[in-house]
Amino acid sequence: MGKRKILNFEPDRLAFNFSFITRDRKYGFDGKGFTKVVKGQMFDKMVRLSSERYNAILGWPKRLGLENLPEKEVAVAVHPDFTRSLRHLDCLPGFWIFRISDTGRIIGRIQEKTFYILAVDTKFKLYKH
Repeated sequence: MGKRKILNFEPDRLAFNFSFITRDRKYGFDGKGFTKVVKGQMFDKMVRLSSERYNAILGWPKRLGLENLPEKEVAVAVHPDFTRSLRHLDCLPGFWIFRISDTGRIIGRIQEKTFYILAVDTKFKLYKH
């Protein structure tokens, strides 16, 4: 792996990456549950999460901000390219989740200030609620 570029600033806001969505169609962007309503709610939530300072959103209640669960509690099929890229080695522990109203959960991993979206759970089946 190449040398990491040194940034001239310290990011203080969360950014989102869609490159590694699961190949499991039920929990990806092609699934039946990923409706226009879910897309809109997801976008609204990402705007809110990326508009506030990262350290602030970590302190929000899970219904407004982020929730963290151990890997063993989440049954997501991680895209093999995410694992091959070794990004997971630099991520915060566990899976990170944000709620999109009562229509679903977005599951991912966080590396520095990047939230890698790995699955869209509109069936509420990827972890125990």
